[in-house]
Amino acid sequence: MRSATRDLATAATQNLAQRHPDAVVGVLDETGEPTFAGAGESSPDERSLFEIGSISKVFTALVLADEVIRGNLSLDQPVRELLPPETVLPSRGGTEITLAHLATHTSGLPRMPLKGLRPWLGFLGGHNPYAPVTPDVLLDRLAGTKLSRTPGTGKIAYSNFGFGLLGLALVNATGALDYEQLIVDRVCKPLGLTDTAVHVGDIRLLPGHRRRGSADPWLLTGIAGAGALRSCAADLITFLAAQLDPDSTPLGEAIRLTHAEQVPGIGLGWMLATKPNLLIWHNGGTGGYRCFAGFLPEKDIAVVVLANSVRSVDLAALRLIKDLSELSE
Repeated sequence: MRSATRDLATAATQNLAQRHPDAVVGVLDETGEPTFAGAGESSPDERSLFEIGSISKVFTALVLADEVIRGNLSLDQPVRELLPPETVLPSRGGTEITLAHLATHTSGLPRMPLKGLRPWLGFLGGHNPYAPVTPDVLLDRLAGTKLSRTPGTGKIAYSNFGFGLLGLALVNATGALDYEQLIVDRVCKPLGLTDTAVHVGDIRLLPGHRRRGSADPWLLTGIAGAGALRSCAADLITFLAAQLDPDSTPLGEAIRLTHAEQVPGIGLGWMLATKPNLLIWHNGGTGGYRCFAGFLPEKDIAVVVLANSVRSVDLAALRLIKDLSELSE
């Protein structure tokens, strides 16, 4: 089993390296032992650092779940209660935005807090479109934002704005210095993650790439909860091992809460796919990176894929999960 798993991980990484400057794959199979493979220009390994973009959202959601388990917060609590008193929040249909709405992309907030084409033109040029968004800017934008629907109704509408707001609310509620301290203290230290943070390893961070040319690193201050983290395959596999065996960790109840379906297709932060087996997953991307993390709870299989260019790694990750699943049958 171990040899076959290693062969699959190596083959997947070598294929990814044909389309990305660098790629690293991490795998857990039913033996519980991690397998890593890296390939590319920088000879990457399981400790090489990548921006993980929206995979940050599942870390943010885990802090929320832990606060709920501790009895400090509730999912149906209006986010207004966790923000500065002068903050003006939009509502619709007489319904306020709750913490659950933010964690499930059902708040009605738009995808990003900045309007117009300028942010996206910057993105196409390899620059960070969220750079102007500080915490104060994010909160100021709320007052002039119109919700697309009544919170909690309709389909999921993916919102970095919403998860950025959730991150700020949790920092305020817990008294953390900032988002980085929140995640390090509440998730990374309890789970033994040593290379996951916002500012970790600037020197060790592999350079990001657009389809043509390099990409600026993304430092997200105002929407940190939506995508500010950097990490490595070793840490992310440890994180997924905790998802597969919550009771082995200090965050077991909170982890299980994040897996529970809140609205069709989503838990708290995690995306849920049910066929042919339950797959709990999230992907991520910034200006020069793409990544995927997912696991099959029923088969004790987990996969992490990290690459430092803007080409998607989702299909490669899903193929690897499928191959590992068939291998275990």
